[in-house]
Amino acid sequence: MEPLSEEIFRQEGESFRSIRINLEADGTLMLDAQDMGPLVQQVWGDSDYEFWCRVPPEAIGKLAFALIKKLYAGREQAVDELRALCAAEGVLHENGSYA
Repeated sequence: MEPLSEEIFRQEGESFRSIRINLEADGTLMLDAQDMGPLVQQVWGDSDYEFWCRVPPEAIGKLAFALIKKLYAGREQAVDELRALCAAEGVLHENGSYA
């Protein structure tokens, strides 16, 4: 699997924060943040503070289930929206129907 990484949030200024999402080569998903600024120096005695949440490959299916439920529950167009998201992001998926 090809690793992926993208910054998904950035706050500039005195209180700096950057949040990145990373998909590691082994399939681990990690969301990590870095804070910098006077408050970080005051609280931690260091110039930056980093923290993260890692989800191992064997838990990605359960995470996907929880996220899809949270994002699409109660939405009449949920299937169409998920199809469109998969297509836009290059996520392998299968469309189907029957009558």
